[in-house]
Amino acid sequence: MLFVAEYEITWAALDAAIAKRLEWDGAKPDGFRFIGEYVWQGGEPSFRGVAIIEAESVEAINSFVLHYGPTLTMRVHPASDVVTAIAGVGAAGDGAARRKPQSRRPTKRRR
Repeated sequence: MLFVAEYEITWAALDAAIAKRLEWDGAKPDGFRFIGEYVWQGGEPSFRGVAIIEAESVEAINSFVLHYGPTLTMRVHPASDVVTAIAGVGAAGDGAARRKPQSRRPTKRRR
């Protein structure tokens, strides 16, 4: 399964986050693999990044999140490549993806 982890690091937590990342290589469970890791600086918080992860289980993802704990703010999302996602929409077959969204305009109340 593929996952994308978005994370944010403050200057105050930067050294701890670096140490946690270096420790992770020895702590990671079987079935966990980074596909790519990217970080950029600037703004608030000081650093933001994404990690693209291949994991055989949700438990492996949970280990990753728990390893970092409060060192950084993280959001993890399951991910599909675009071609697979498009094929999944076509396989749905019920037309749900092609339905026109219903209007969310409030209805007028009659007095």
